[in-house]
Amino acid sequence: MKARMAGLVAIALVATACNGGGSAGVGGPDLQIERRSGFAVIVDESADTIEIGFSADRDSESGEAFDVTAALWRIGDGPWNEPPVTCISKGQRLEMGISSIQNEARPGLLKERVIWVSCLPPTDG
Repeated sequence: MKARMAGLVAIALVATACNGGGSAGVGGPDLQIERRSGFAVIVDESADTIEIGFSADRDSESGEAFDVTAALWRIGDGPWNEPPVTCISKGQRLEMGISSIQNEARPGLLKERVIWVSCLPPTDG
């Protein structure tokens, strides 16, 4: 009986340790997503990738490079769509959800990844 009780206690301790001591059953922090608004100033579509140059200035000649190949997307407040994004063109006003994720091939090195893209209507002016 003592051996059985010790086994149950050991299982409970392991389960608590794996659960982080909480009752939710999910460990680790939530994915933090930063919203950025701007324009696609360069669009480079190849057979299997879509990369953009993204800038706050619509008339910029260059911008920060982002791969949007695997991003979920929508037009305005419409429904979310699976990749590939089909609404991006040069000069398109965008809002993007970007997160820092770990590069699996290089543990500890973070890179930015576009999670979602919203193609917005032009601004007035």
